[in-house]
Amino acid sequence: MADIVTEQLLRRWVPRAVAGEPHAVATVVGCVRPHVLSFCSARMDEVTRGHTPVEDVTQEVCLALVHALPRYRDRGASLLRFAFAIAANKVADARRSASRTTAAIHDVPVPSPDEDVIDSELASTARKFVDQLPEQQRWILLLRVVRGYSTERTAELLGTTPGAVRVAQHRALTRIRAQLSLIEHADNVRSVAR
Repeated sequence: MADIVTEQLLRRWVPRAVAGEPHAVATVVGCVRPHVLSFCSARMDEVTRGHTPVEDVTQEVCLALVHALPRYRDRGASLLRFAFAIAANKVADARRSASRTTAAIHDVPVPSPDEDVIDSELASTARKFVDQLPEQQRWILLLRVVRGYSTERTAELLGTTPGAVRVAQHRALTRIRAQLSLIEHADNVRSVAR
């Protein structure tokens, strides 16, 4: 559970955070975050972690807490209990999402040799498109998609914010998808013309 220092800090800063003081909100989230991280880490199995990193669930809990703070009413229990209730829901969401993905993976048919060749060519083409991306977007894709780092860890490594990482990742993937779509469309047009 929480240590005495955390509880004292929360008693001091929660009323100010509820009132909307930005510094107080940041202080409260900073106090709560390590406890939420431990809480989530203890409740997420390997399958769930493989689908959604613990840091991402913790970040979702902290964001939900920030949004809920203006409506929070102190009823004698620690704010940590409130945060843990949010965390329990976010962990359950992550488990459900991981189980849906895992179930869907088992339903995927094995590709034929022809499909393997096409997939290999598409992967090679996608790598070429990744090489054409701006350096920051390439690093973000490497860290997020290939290495599996959380947005928070990626932002820390690249000296930016998690929001900027999400936006850059979205833009990079959208650009690659659009380029691959154009190639597939051109291939379809050629095969119809034959």
